[in-house]
Amino acid sequence: MRYQILGQLRKLSGRVVVEIDAPSPIGTGAELTGNIVGRAELTNTGKTVTVRGRIAGGAALHCSRCLREFPWRFDISFVELGALRQIDDPEQYQLAEDEEEAIPLLDAEMVDLTELVRQLIAVEVPYRPLCRPDCAGLCPRCGADRNEGQCGCDDETIDPR
Repeated sequence: MRYQILGQLRKLSGRVVVEIDAPSPIGTGAELTGNIVGRAELTNTGKTVTVRGRIAGGAALHCSRCLREFPWRFDISFVELGALRQIDDPEQYQLAEDEEEAIPLLDAEMVDLTELVRQLIAVEVPYRPLCRPDCAGLCPRCGADRNEGQCGCDDETIDPR
């Protein structure tokens, strides 16, 4: 998700629209399937670059109750702050007191949206994904999938005393 648009963005009020159609970034917390598609509008506002847009894609998640793999789709609208600073320079992540929190966008002389997109997706991935809201999960005794029917285990409650 690298673009050669730095010249246009360096100008105050410079505005560029980019189409996103790229492989998914690693480190999102999900096994993404296919490309990430969308559109982003970058506008230089002086100290920061406003990045506004929408991305969509899909992933294969595992249900936290029954452990089955199921497809998950996302469609994220966003407005984020970026900065025309180098991504790989740790000192660029140190904020001055009067500076707003902005994600560095430069990789050498290219504008790179990969980290921004990675963070957007990572926040959207469900913490406890469910294949469906009424998923019955697995039997704690025999491990049978309760979505396929009762397993026959005794559900008698044992007095813990």
